[in-house]
Amino acid sequence: MSTANWIAAVRARETRRRDRLFADPLAEVLAGEHGAAMMARSEQASGGENRFIPVRVRWFDDATAAAVASGIRQVVLFGAGLDTRPYRLDLPADVDWYELDRPETFAYKDPVLATTVPHCRRHTVAVDLTDDWGTPLRASGFDPTRQTLWLAESLFFYLVEESILRLLRQTATLCPPGSLFLADVMGAAGLHAPAMRAYRDHCVRNNLPLPFGSDDPATLFATGGWAPERITAAGAPDANYGRLPEIGNGLHPGWPHLVTARLAHTDH
Repeated sequence: MSTANWIAAVRARETRRRDRLFADPLAEVLAGEHGAAMMARSEQASGGENRFIPVRVRWFDDATAAAVASGIRQVVLFGAGLDTRPYRLDLPADVDWYELDRPETFAYKDPVLATTVPHCRRHTVAVDLTDDWGTPLRASGFDPTRQTLWLAESLFFYLVEESILRLLRQTATLCPPGSLFLADVMGAAGLHAPAMRAYRDHCVRNNLPLPFGSDDPATLFATGGWAPERITAAGAPDANYGRLPEIGNGLHPGWPHLVTARLAHTDH
């Protein structure tokens, strides 16, 4: 939950900016004082504000809106945390939005959202993503015959490669061709930057997996059964929004990448 509170605090700060990339009026109350304190400690340890997070949020917003505009009406958000997209994005009412996360996340989040009405049909699925999540997802109404948008925002960073590939392969068996998968993948070289030292030390102290990164996200997705459609680095023209150092299109080793992959075929 601490990470979710921290990310919500970043969204709340972005919402207060006059040049904000998005507005999330629910973020501040979801973050709470704990989230604001977490954000302050994280930025002190890393040496400054994480300018990538608001860009990542906006990129996922835009890519989600584009997928829905193309006709997709079933969305699954892995590791939903304190995300509020069903409430703050102008989504059609017939979209089925599934949030997957641990029970304690929804126990904290849902009472805060109780007086707010989502724009679409929101379903919460309490699961452990390292265990069987497919069965509870289907039991919640998920339809494997419908084209699906899968979202993994700020998730792969916390998993080991074996778990990521297992998740990609399972999603590929749960939807028809034309479905989409959106994810951010940290660059491998960037994991050893000075700003990452505090988090890596935290992982070692708490017996957690070291952060995951890859400078070859195309192979990662292809191995998982998905065809990479577009891979863009943070700072490229379609992932900048005037906030990051400008870089060109294509792969940039060490940089975070934002991946759009499509299911071209299925094995089921």
